[in-house]
Amino acid sequence: MHSNIHNFMNYHTASFNIIEEFAALNAQRKLSLCDRLFSEGSEAYKKVARLLWPQVTSEDLTKLEKFLSLIKKSAH
Repeated sequence: MHSNIHNFMNYHTASFNIIEEFAALNAQRKLSLCDRLFSEGSEAYKKVARLLWPQVTSEDLTKLEKFLSLIKKSAH
């Protein structure tokens, strides 16, 4: 039984893609994350992201932060 739960958790952790999850958000939530990151800072952004995705890792947050920063730079 414990092995099945462990396998289930590993599958869902491995299948989590922060960029795809961000893309699936509605516009209001995307804007909220971006506002937190670019106006209030990294810690505020991370708090909101953890509310949206409890399974998110620090590596996921860094990946999305870099992605959003790249989009912001390329938009200007």
